[in-house]
Amino acid sequence: MKTRFFLGVSALLLSIAPFGLMGQSRLTVDTNELPPYVSMNRENSFLTDLLDEIAREMGMRFEYNFLPWTRCESEVGQGKAWAAMPYVKTEERSKRFKFSDSLFDRRTLFFYYSRSGKPKDIDFDKLSDIRQYRVGAVKGYYYEEQFKNVGLSVEYVNTEEQNFLKLRSERVDLIPAEEILGWTVIESLFGREERKRFFTLDKPLTVGSIYLMSSKDYPDGDLILGKFNKALLAIKKNGIYSALVEKHGLYPPKEPIRAKP
Repeated sequence: MKTRFFLGVSALLLSIAPFGLMGQSRLTVDTNELPPYVSMNRENSFLTDLLDEIAREMGMRFEYNFLPWTRCESEVGQGKAWAAMPYVKTEERSKRFKFSDSLFDRRTLFFYYSRSGKPKDIDFDKLSDIRQYRVGAVKGYYYEEQFKNVGLSVEYVNTEEQNFLKLRSERVDLIPAEEILGWTVIESLFGREERKRFFTLDKPLTVGSIYLMSSKDYPDGDLILGKFNKALLAIKKNGIYSALVEKHGLYPPKEPIRAKP
């Protein structure tokens, strides 16, 4: 009887060890301002709301550090944080990090500004087609290697807002941005009237998902990420996920992407 009792207690302790005995009940997740996906202003932070629900399902708690994107990646690589989000999965990153299941599907478009309010005739099928244009971009984003390999003329800044301000002042010709985020930043910085002077190229730069990116070397990292994915699936099935999407208005922009003339 005692043997069965101790075996049962041992099994219980092993099952909770990664999150209790090993001090993993709280985990640090690095991120940066990227409304409406993530923000210190919780009204514009879909992903922190989402991760809080995932943590609740896991019986854990996530603490968020807002840092520049390059530092987010560096801290996860050094094991100072368990994960960072949101990130795009690339071949190079996959060599150094593990990725969660998809947090949200998205597409990245090239935005441009037209002072006249009329669309421009810009052909874009592949990146080499826009070599003659000045491109604005954000440091630490997934497209850096792509742009470098193609030989684009790129000016880097630290934030999406800085990028759109440069576009509006016509210091750059094109900038890549996630579709929903791009229109959100435009309306926030310039208002609805000025929004009418912004356009996008027809073909997306990328279509895919955003993920949570975690360290391969973090203690019990595989187990934690497995529980994370299981909890994410659970809240997608129970309706919480769709409710958060609706709460944060993460739908295609009200104004459709304009076609070329």
